[in-house]
Amino acid sequence: MSTADVTRYFKGFDAPQRSALQTVRSVIVAALPSGEEVIAWGMPSIRISGVLVLSYAGFKNHNTIFPGVGAPFEGFGPDVEKYRATKGALKFAKDETFPSSLIKKIIRYRIVEINESFPKKGGEFKEFYASGRLKAEGTMKKGELHGAWKWYRTDGSLMRSGNFKNGVKTGEWVTFTREGNPHKVTQF
Repeated sequence: MSTADVTRYFKGFDAPQRSALQTVRSVIVAALPSGEEVIAWGMPSIRISGVLVLSYAGFKNHNTIFPGVGAPFEGFGPDVEKYRATKGALKFAKDETFPSSLIKKIIRYRIVEINESFPKKGGEFKEFYASGRLKAEGTMKKGELHGAWKWYRTDGSLMRSGNFKNGVKTGEWVTFTREGNPHKVTQF
């Protein structure tokens, strides 16, 4: 599933509803420039490095935003209450635009929530910048960095890579230029 699939999804709606959904899409894509648009569970969704951030969909009488696994509604107060439909969904009129500022708040919250969900039980670790770009990835073992790790700049370029063994740097470590060329190589 791809951006083209998301575009095809919109064709099933009349112009006012399609416009409202496309506005939501535009705000999400601008907030997460490195995100991947997909169709997940039959809905337009966006993922960052394979991790679902949020989904949205059009229905017969309304549109809905599904902000991922954890509903980030607490603390948003009156900003969100008028749209709250269920524990995990925000419903809005099918021909009205959902507030851009609220979409951005939801995305910021989701990035924090996603970062806090790592490391996974199997040791997988990822950390994201607020823009949704990957900041670091690797594995953890017993609370220590272990195995291959990579760090990225805010523009998405690889900054550094190396290996750990039980939290200790080992082997070849490489620092890269923004263009992707090795700048410094260190042996541990």
